[in-house]
Amino acid sequence: MSYSKYVWRKRLILMGAATVLAACKNATIANEGVIENFDSAVYADMIIINAKVTTQDKNKPVAQAIAVRDGKILDVDTDEIIHQYRGETTEVIDAKNRRVIPGLIDSHSHFLRSGLAYTSELRWDGVPDLKTALNMLSEQASRTPKGEWVRIIGGWSPWQFKEKRLPTITEINKAAPDTPVYIQYFYSVGMLNQMGMDKLGINSNTEDPKGGKFVRDSHGTPTGLMLAQPHPGIFYGKIAALPDTSEEVKVNSTIHLFHELAKFGLTSVIDAGGGGFGYPDGYSVAEKLATEGKLPLRTSFYLFAQNPGKELEDYHNWTRGNKAGTNTDSTKEHGFEIDGGGEYLLWKAGDFENFRSDRPVLDADMEKDLTPIIELLVERRWPFRIHATYDESITRILDVIEDVNSYKPLRGLRWSIEHAETIGLNNIERIKSLGGGVAIQSRMVFLGDDFSERYGAEKAKATPPLRMLVDKGIPIGMGTDATRGSTFNPWVGLHYLVTGETVSGRKLYESSNLLTREEALRLYTVGSAWFSGEEHIKGRLSKGQLADFAILSKDYMEVPLEEIKSIRSVLTVVDGEVVYGDGDYQSLSPKLEPLLPSWSPVKFYGSYWP
Repeated sequence: MSYSKYVWRKRLILMGAATVLAACKNATIANEGVIENFDSAVYADMIIINAKVTTQDKNKPVAQAIAVRDGKILDVDTDEIIHQYRGETTEVIDAKNRRVIPGLIDSHSHFLRSGLAYTSELRWDGVPDLKTALNMLSEQASRTPKGEWVRIIGGWSPWQFKEKRLPTITEINKAAPDTPVYIQYFYSVGMLNQMGMDKLGINSNTEDPKGGKFVRDSHGTPTGLMLAQPHPGIFYGKIAALPDTSEEVKVNSTIHLFHELAKFGLTSVIDAGGGGFGYPDGYSVAEKLATEGKLPLRTSFYLFAQNPGKELEDYHNWTRGNKAGTNTDSTKEHGFEIDGGGEYLLWKAGDFENFRSDRPVLDADMEKDLTPIIELLVERRWPFRIHATYDESITRILDVIEDVNSYKPLRGLRWSIEHAETIGLNNIERIKSLGGGVAIQSRMVFLGDDFSERYGAEKAKATPPLRMLVDKGIPIGMGTDATRGSTFNPWVGLHYLVTGETVSGRKLYESSNLLTREEALRLYTVGSAWFSGEEHIKGRLSKGQLADFAILSKDYMEVPLEEIKSIRSVLTVVDGEVVYGDGDYQSLSPKLEPLLPSWSPVKFYGSYWP
């Protein structure tokens, strides 16, 4: 189905749903819109049959078939029962005994910013060795037109290569002698080839920025290697200096990124903003797509303070003109919503996940500056999330939240700590008592080796303490921190939750800190839905829930552990509409415009190796 037909169909459904349902005899409508006791007058728009359905509904954990109507789950049961909802126009999809799961939800990502440049970036995600990576760089450099750069920003780690190291600047210069190149490993290391340094005017007169370092040769000339020590500001300016793309490319790039996310079974994302990505200008492309009904996944987003020292001003302006929870998607409930503030509420409160450097110590006056921001968000009922890698930082942040709560009560306002790799028991208890949550990601897949090298294997065993977090019963969501951080492939994260392994194969955790497959999936579905306040309407496959789900290429519940990373979706459904199809279901997939720019690395290498 084309996107234009999709949009009009959904608009008609939204306008006519109430009339249709009111006319159905013997239909009982429960308080939350769950329709029961359907008679034969009510037919499904779509039914999925012959499936192994994991519902996440404790009352009916498994099923064979699903019925969908008007973007909601009509029923989940046996093939025989679901067949009763089949009408003349019902779309029937045979899952062929494949596993069906609720759509995955990335609870912490940066896809709205990443979407603007996705098709212009070369991805090393999953590449097994440096030889292959450098060959990709060389090939892409040869096809990249003059005036453009080769960009490799996030989603990879030197530990994934069989050589277990970064490429050298000499290797990068040899692979791309005539095309400027910028490469970034998480927020730890950046690399420029000679052409890139020349384009940016970096030479022996260039001073090191605060918190960063240009590695220099014996003559004091920068080599092209850049280190965060520990502040990643040395990278922000370099990314900002790369050539901007046209509006047409940004639209095309965003659509293709979100289609690629659907390929992995994602149906919702929660976006955490980002440096250099201001509201509303940075969000205009995604906002327009959502308004036109062209953004295929449900998207919630939080606003990231942009100007150090002026964060309170940012939040005064944003909370004055916007109500948290406002949806601007024209075709989907909860389709494109501004949800609150974060992940950076205050730059002084930011501790950086750079385990190649010492732990940053937050400024002594951090609490004084964070307090009025928390006060404002509580007063204006804006949910918030705040970045914190280390337990020491979390302690001080919780001091502020507890203090504000004593005279300006949270009263159930959603808030969370993001990342929390070294969080301890005491702070977990404090978060629980304040009604907060913890959003974790697959960052240790890529950074766990660095952490172990610096702090030792013993301290790495609970980074974060997965079992303790789950057993304490606080809200926990799973995500990626993609794309400048981890890969956006959620199956890498699911594999990590059940194995504790990094990209190098190092086993960080003992069995006592691992999750079951069911627990890991729960974190990536209904667990993550809590962070957008939607755990009552999505993350499960049961009557009345939003019809977001995926049919998988392999059975997540049964395949060997190592194969989890290679799982993909063969059919992804959002709001009762197919947003991605492959193999047997490729004909159902929406038709996309060709990738732009014409030399896009994604056209040649995709987003994840192989």
